[in-house]
Amino acid sequence: MTESWSLPGKLSVDPQNLERLRELTRKIGERLQRETDAISHGMTAEIAAAVGELDDRAMRDALHSSVTDNVEVMIDQLAHSKEVSDLPSLPHAHRYAEELARQDVPESSLRRAYHVGSHYLLARIFDQVQEIDCPPHEQPPLYRHLAGWLYQYIDAITRQVIATYQEEQRSSHERAARTTFTWVNRVLEAEDVSPREFSTATKYRLDQVHVACRVWVDDRADQPAHTPALAPLIDQVRAMLGGRDDPLVVVTGRREADVWFGGVHRVDTRAFDSVVASAGGSRLAFGSPGFGPAGFRASRSQAHQASRIAHVTSDPTARVTSYADEGIPVISRLIDDLPATRAWVHDVLGELAVDSDAAARQRDTVRVFLESAFSYSATASQLMLHRNSIRYRLEKASLQLGRGVADKPLDTQLALALCRVLGSVVLVPESGPGTAGASSPARE
Repeated sequence: MTESWSLPGKLSVDPQNLERLRELTRKIGERLQRETDAISHGMTAEIAAAVGELDDRAMRDALHSSVTDNVEVMIDQLAHSKEVSDLPSLPHAHRYAEELARQDVPESSLRRAYHVGSHYLLARIFDQVQEIDCPPHEQPPLYRHLAGWLYQYIDAITRQVIATYQEEQRSSHERAARTTFTWVNRVLEAEDVSPREFSTATKYRLDQVHVACRVWVDDRADQPAHTPALAPLIDQVRAMLGGRDDPLVVVTGRREADVWFGGVHRVDTRAFDSVVASAGGSRLAFGSPGFGPAGFRASRSQAHQASRIAHVTSDPTARVTSYADEGIPVISRLIDDLPATRAWVHDVLGELAVDSDAAARQRDTVRVFLESAFSYSATASQLMLHRNSIRYRLEKASLQLGRGVADKPLDTQLALALCRVLGSVVLVPESGPGTAGASSPARE
């Protein structure tokens, strides 16, 4: 049976000429064997010049060993007409791929190195076509044959070394994550940790101001199957916070992570609404800024406490919370006993605790009135209403509260804050008890 080889969709070789092409190929391989060292050095320099990430003096010997591995095998296969499927082990090439993975050099750089190297060798091979005893009419099919053979080799070897690279990258990231997790736990457990050793192990400074952030994606049935990755979201948050160094990330679940941002002294939660809104289901909960190991622990604890609000609230827009925001520390603790908190809100607000648009407008009017130090004019200006309309609303609110609007202002403001942050979780359904004008026994 005669053989034929073709590069899919492009080139083909007449089976009758295949043996002649192999004979010519062997001659080229034998001639190239005398130039193996020169080709290896030239190819190493070509790759280092073309792929900036690989032009590293500390890694130059490893690159050269990998190149030599490949050059020797390719030329040997040409000289002995071996099939690409007969690739031997290339230990230096695989070790170099592993080292690139450990150094976090992009995978694309490794792929490009093989393309640059193949182009360099193909030029040397084509030069040899001009040197051997090869009639002009045999040169075009020989060029095609050699180009196709080299294409097959590069395709086969790159699949092997990229698989090695990816496996080492996965293993390296797992080792780094385990190391980081161990050191972070030591700090969280209040062990005496050297900031220098911590920085060496985690690449994050412990002796600075930290803002911890709980980052997660809601894992709910109404979320799409494809959910946003956490890494891009964390990168966006870092950029918006203005952090100079990389954050410290500890993945705590399939869709959640604890993150520490260094050198951040203030967080404006409103600035992040558009970021998380564009990444469906994403949520952020920040702790307050804190310095050193104690601040590292406290900010993380606060971020977890603030995140509980997002898990409880019925407000779909409550995507970002911060422990440093007014009222959040108290609200985050009042949700520990929601039934008792809900009952207290009803007791303080009366009919204003109804889950309706009308009650919401009344709650907003009372909130602005209390925040404006009981000023009708300031309230009217902020709500863009006539002063008489404000007076009418507040008179009605007094009836709904069962007392004067200015009575018990601290309790009223806290109850209103709970309604605003937690929504229907602490409100009475519109058709529920008390919505038809009934008042509580305490007010009768």
